[in-house]
Amino acid sequence: MTAKFTLIPNPTFKVDVAIPRAGAEDGVLTFTFKHKTRTELEVLENTLREATEKQAEGGERSNAPLVDFVLEIAKAWALPDKFTKENVLVLLENYPRAFDAIAMAYTRELMALREKN
Repeated sequence: MTAKFTLIPNPTFKVDVAIPRAGAEDGVLTFTFKHKTRTELEVLENTLREATEKQAEGGERSNAPLVDFVLEIAKAWALPDKFTKENVLVLLENYPRAFDAIAMAYTRELMALREKN
């Protein structure tokens, strides 16, 4: 049976994200992501790019723009810890490749670029 197609997609979707961990296999964390239009995603990406460029020019380094991006695309995660700005920062600080994994998984699913076995 095929799923019913509509012009307006579901407002959220779940994706398992493999978070690289030093000295261990990737940890899998399920995120509930917010659906964004192509235009909304481009705006978010441009905002992230501008914020990181501004940081680089000022010689500072912070995960704050990355945290803001994750909070814009995600609504929740399958952890006992609450999905808060502070906890997203802890995740990104402790797992340096987490942001890349989250952003790539989100984009792949949003653009339906699924890998086949």
